[in-house]
Amino acid sequence: MGPSTDTSSPTQKNIKLSVLISATGIGVFLASLDGTIVNISLKTMKDSLNVEQYLIQWVILSYLLAMIAFSAIAGDLGDRISNKLIFQIGMLVFTIGSLLCFFSNTLTLLILSRILQGIGAAGLIANGMAIITRLTTPKNRGTAIGLNAFVIALGVTLGPILGGVLTEKFGWNSIFFVNVPIGIIGLVWVQFAIPSFTQNKSKIRKADLPGSVSLALFLLLFVFSLSIFANPDMPNAILFGISSLACSICMFFVLLVVEKRSANPIIDLKLVKNRRFIVGIFSAILAYLCLCVIIYQLPFFLQEMLEYGQIKTGIIILAAPVAIAIGGLISGILSNTIDARYLATIGMGGITLSLVLGAIFITMTVPLWTLVVIALVIGIGLGFFIAPNANSVMSSASKEKLGVANSFLSMATNVGFALGTALATAVFSINLSIFSNINGGEKMNPINYVPAMRVMFAVFAFIAILATVLSYFRGPEKEQEKETKNQ
Repeated sequence: MGPSTDTSSPTQKNIKLSVLISATGIGVFLASLDGTIVNISLKTMKDSLNVEQYLIQWVILSYLLAMIAFSAIAGDLGDRISNKLIFQIGMLVFTIGSLLCFFSNTLTLLILSRILQGIGAAGLIANGMAIITRLTTPKNRGTAIGLNAFVIALGVTLGPILGGVLTEKFGWNSIFFVNVPIGIIGLVWVQFAIPSFTQNKSKIRKADLPGSVSLALFLLLFVFSLSIFANPDMPNAILFGISSLACSICMFFVLLVVEKRSANPIIDLKLVKNRRFIVGIFSAILAYLCLCVIIYQLPFFLQEMLEYGQIKTGIIILAAPVAIAIGGLISGILSNTIDARYLATIGMGGITLSLVLGAIFITMTVPLWTLVVIALVIGIGLGFFIAPNANSVMSSASKEKLGVANSFLSMATNVGFALGTALATAVFSINLSIFSNINGGEKMNPINYVPAMRVMFAVFAFIAILATVLSYFRGPEKEQEKETKNQ
């Protein structure tokens, strides 16, 4: 949709939330589902494709990096052309990528197909929230965003369960084929359910190709470097990591120069200077970064130290996304009338509490119910954070920048997960070596493993405390309404 379009026509604003969320939700569901459905099948893929463990991880990283690199571009295209059209193209590309993943018989083909999936997912994530924001009012936008958060949590929740069942019954390829019929149905439903946005073609903003490429390369190289550092099994990991990090720093300065000279920058300085926007993006990165301790690191402790099976581990971890869904629905409705900074700050406080509980109670004799409570608390906290934070960020953007604003939100999620995984791995590994040197014995000995886990929880609890304070200082919503209108 072009920047000059007025999206406030009665036809668009009167669309039922159930229709709106069902249409955009299919794409969002698929994108979030594919972020977790692969994890449980990695060992099966590794054995089937006969590759090393450090290589099979790129089945996940390639998808994540593609989403990070293309999110801003997809959001910008949606703002300039049509959020609905780019959303549909994303759905089509994602479906084709899924089909290619199904037929892949080598790791190279699978990774290339996952990159295509990630590009399609970027179109879905970057424009889904923009469509919701355009077709809702301040009175029901919080509810819509809360429902959208519920759909995302549902995808994250069903991913490991569905992936395990499909892999066991039909082989790992089947986890990708399931996306094909759903993608086709979603493509058709969006066409009929979502109204087309009329455009004033004479005022469509020109593309910022140098800025888009510079931003994509900066994000890609930065997250890639951190992923390499956290993967010590990869040959020459330090060399590749340092080289990639240096290149990302160079691209950051190139990006600044390009955007300063651009007549139509993809990164609007007015948007970046908006306190609600920038605080919302950074606090989202930190929130998802903290979640990685529960989603990615805790399962290793449960299986390696407590010797829990996959089902028992899955039940414990499942508490987090279920709580995210419930918390997201409640906070989404509340954010229609309660200032987002209060709800988001309370949510970050819940995340902090969960990590503090982990730092205190993680032992070799920790009861099952305590682990479930830790997962539930972080889930409820994140659920209370997501919807009001997203509402605050999207409401801070002008209509012609909704796609870009949403693309930054989706990048915040993916960057948070990537950085969280890398940081959790690095912090745990460093502390494991420290305690091994102090206490002696093997690194996998509980006398070293348990304190390393507790210190890791404490480190992330400190990060969560900083994020809680940051979230509050986004400022009250009402005082910044004029700032948004003047963008």
